[in-house]
Amino acid sequence: MGGHRLPAVATGAAAAAGVAALALAWLLRRGTAQGGVRSSTSGGAKAKRPDGTAPLKPYHRGMREREYLRLIPEAEMRQLRSLLRRVYAARGWADDVGAREAAWEAVVAAAQEPHNGAWDPSFSPDTVSSQQLQSLLALIERTFLGGLLSDRVRDAKRPPLTIKLGVDRNDPYSWLSGLNDDNIIFVNKNRWRDEISDGNPMNFEGAICRSKLEALAHALGHELVHALVLNFFPAMDARCEAYTADDKHGPVFMLLNKRLFGHVGHASHRLFGAPPG
Repeated sequence: MGGHRLPAVATGAAAAAGVAALALAWLLRRGTAQGGVRSSTSGGAKAKRPDGTAPLKPYHRGMREREYLRLIPEAEMRQLRSLLRRVYAARGWADDVGAREAAWEAVVAAAQEPHNGAWDPSFSPDTVSSQQLQSLLALIERTFLGGLLSDRVRDAKRPPLTIKLGVDRNDPYSWLSGLNDDNIIFVNKNRWRDEISDGNPMNFEGAICRSKLEALAHALGHELVHALVLNFFPAMDARCEAYTADDKHGPVFMLLNKRLFGHVGHASHRLFGAPPG
């Protein structure tokens, strides 16, 4: 189930993953304890405090982690804890800043190798092939999810994860990528024409990207969070307010996006089309 792991992020993994799992469990229990009573339905944002005096604040962008964790219903939180433990075990490395940064560096370097698509860091979307896109997605999924998602998709006989590059004629410039219910990730071609470089970087959910390849890799990581929820927790994907809030970027998404990929928020800043310098 673990699949291939890149050597740069596998050293000392077992001990570090155990420590990370304990730290994660403490944080999530702390968020639950502070949040009062939760139901297992979509009413997490309306849960009452133990004294019944006031509802919790509804989710909004910019909410601190300890606040949005309280909005995840207890039943859903148990499922998320279990999934995170399984992912950490499958990928074989810890949940910490250094390990995640090393993993992203390893992904970008490996993507430029012939067997992973021979990506040009400053690629043109006009010359990118479907095979390159699939290779990059598989590399990210193996590195950050340990192959767990692809195993789930196969075992559930769901459509395989696929990437399509094209133009949304109704909205060609305002978004980078998106996941459909049939496990197709659509990459919005026109958003990948402009330069991203050392002199013209992009902040993708807290990650400073200095090439289009780096930014695309992070964008695909974002979509893999949606794919995890869709394929592991379809009921949560359909009706849990803690996930569906803010166009499916609510507390559930925020938790997984941070703990698995190191992303903070769910927006890119910069800067597409801005002049270098």
